[in-house]
Amino acid sequence: MRPATIIVCAALVAAIAPGTASAQFPEDALRFSTLGTGVGARSLGMGNAYTGVASDFSALYWNPAGLAQMQYSEFQFGLSHLNYQNSGDYFGSTTWYSNNGTSLNSLGLVYAVPTRRGNLSVAIGYSRHSSFTTGLSFSGFNPVGSLIQTWAPDGQPYPPDLTIAEELGLATADTTTGLFVSPINGNLTQSGRVLEGGGLDNWSVGGGVDVAENVSIGATLTFLTGTYSYDRTYTETDDQNLWSEFPFDMEELVVDEYIRSDISGFNAHLGMMARVPGFMRFGLSVRTPTSYSIKEEFGQLADSYFDNGDILPVEGSYESIGFGEYRVVSPWVFSGGVSIMILNFVFSGDIEYTDWTQLRFEDATREVMSKNADIKEIFRPAANVRLGAEWNPLGLGLRFRAGAIYNQSPYRQDGLSEEAAFEYDQKYLTAGLGIPLGGFAMIDLAYAYGWWKTDRINFDATSRVDEDIQTHNVMATFSVRF
Repeated sequence: MRPATIIVCAALVAAIAPGTASAQFPEDALRFSTLGTGVGARSLGMGNAYTGVASDFSALYWNPAGLAQMQYSEFQFGLSHLNYQNSGDYFGSTTWYSNNGTSLNSLGLVYAVPTRRGNLSVAIGYSRHSSFTTGLSFSGFNPVGSLIQTWAPDGQPYPPDLTIAEELGLATADTTTGLFVSPINGNLTQSGRVLEGGGLDNWSVGGGVDVAENVSIGATLTFLTGTYSYDRTYTETDDQNLWSEFPFDMEELVVDEYIRSDISGFNAHLGMMARVPGFMRFGLSVRTPTSYSIKEEFGQLADSYFDNGDILPVEGSYESIGFGEYRVVSPWVFSGGVSIMILNFVFSGDIEYTDWTQLRFEDATREVMSKNADIKEIFRPAANVRLGAEWNPLGLGLRFRAGAIYNQSPYRQDGLSEEAAFEYDQKYLTAGLGIPLGGFAMIDLAYAYGWWKTDRINFDATSRVDEDIQTHNVMATFSVRF
């Protein structure tokens, strides 16, 4: 019998036991690099069309040049709540699942520096970069595939080391032919539950200064920290007793997987703003690539149950544990926006461009570095469009807001047809309210409803779950100027 092998790196886990948890894949690099629903309830209420507005603490995130507009110092504090809903369709069976996350959205201070001419403001504080809160549940009868085949493909040559399928009694090695014997392939009820959490936080310092009349520039330096967690329970059950012949009389296979990642990174954000007082503002911003350092622990537990009452492995659950360190470098992000003020209205629009083919892994194993070639084929450049409006009726200070966000899918495949593009692109409708508290304080409230489709592969192309996602994001921000 070949000796068992303990998996100690994600590349080996992926190679020997597909389906095992590991975050070293293009989709996970995309997760770490994607911005969330933004900072500040006022901006969210206006559809995050804020590059050409940026007139409060959140300018540190959207366009630091906008800080130069502030003639008063400001303190800001904000919270956000995300409700993530997912309907997973698996072989015609739909299962609904929900996950919630509440987090600090912003906490910071802007100081308006006294100057002889023009304006200068500096800011320091915290903001939420992104949330990884998601969830998925699925269950269905798969007539054509099994996770077992990714571990030990029936009729294929077996490797020198013992595979997880053999440890679980779901495959044997024919020493005469040198091939796997693993007949279980489909006609199984497969179900799973995925829970993801964590997020990334910005710790930023920056400022904006007028360099000419009504023209300002600004910069933000940001250190990012965060965590990512992934937990999946996956089962395959022979509930129709179609696999009853010994020794492959499997009743159920249960696999538990997890990932725990610690993330840190750094980037800079540069901005410019030109203003026509009382009428229009035009802003540009450039976010440099973020270099993320990721330390990861991942593992897998598995048991198999048989009709005769056997549970394998006999000595206890199969377990593999791994550790990895690598870097992800995100692409440049370019944004432009304009806001126009007419009577008691503010209308704003933004466009943001990211070339996702420039996303890459660095300082990783050869197996992981090879994913950079996949990134060039899987992803594409994408543009996000944001529109917003604010109404201050009769100049009383109470502000009503509305907006829309359209985030183009970064996946090349999603852009092959207009129908697919619309389904897989992220869409949001937003609304907001600004309530003045005396002459110096304000409470801003915002709500965003999002919807789109995506899909997830469990172990191979026969195991795709089609996901219909809806999100509800509520944000509240308190600010006071002094």
